[in-house]
Amino acid sequence: MKSHLLHREHAPAGESQSGAGSPGVLTQAKDAVTQTAKDTASTLKSAASETATRARASVEKAATETKEDAAERLGNYSSAIDESARSLEEKDPNIAWLTHQAADRLRTVSEYIRGRDFVALRQDAENLARRHPAAFFGGMFVAGLVAGNLMKASASGSEIGASDDGNSADFNPNARFPETGVMGAEL
Repeated sequence: MKSHLLHREHAPAGESQSGAGSPGVLTQAKDAVTQTAKDTASTLKSAASETATRARASVEKAATETKEDAAERLGNYSSAIDESARSLEEKDPNIAWLTHQAADRLRTVSEYIRGRDFVALRQDAENLARRHPAAFFGGMFVAGLVAGNLMKASASGSEIGASDDGNSADFNPNARFPETGVMGAEL
């Protein structure tokens, strides 16, 4: 048995212990492993590409839904501003006219957003920022203030609604504060 082990240790790399093997077996094994690795890499690449495509489609769908939601909200705000302008027409026609103009501009923006895809909107925003950086960043600042106030108002509105137990006797604007003698409505 020892001579058999010695024979194996000293045999050339391509030969088997019986001496019947050839260097072609190693080449075939190497080629098979290489082909398996290539097939696996191709499968992984294809799976990654499909996953990226699905992710891109999902992001585009979410962006489109968000864009449509924003356009819808702007349209609703435009309608609300128009209604306010109608109520002002008798009291102050000049302010009513300006309010109608603002509502028309908002409606135009809503239609513009609805009619463009997300990539085109991004490109238009980039172009506007390059041509008029002060106006762009000023508009972003104002939009941030409006969005912050809307979120703050909706948060405080939900807190009031959540804590309201249906008993309106808790709030009395005409109640006197004992420490100062001042009525709540006077504050």
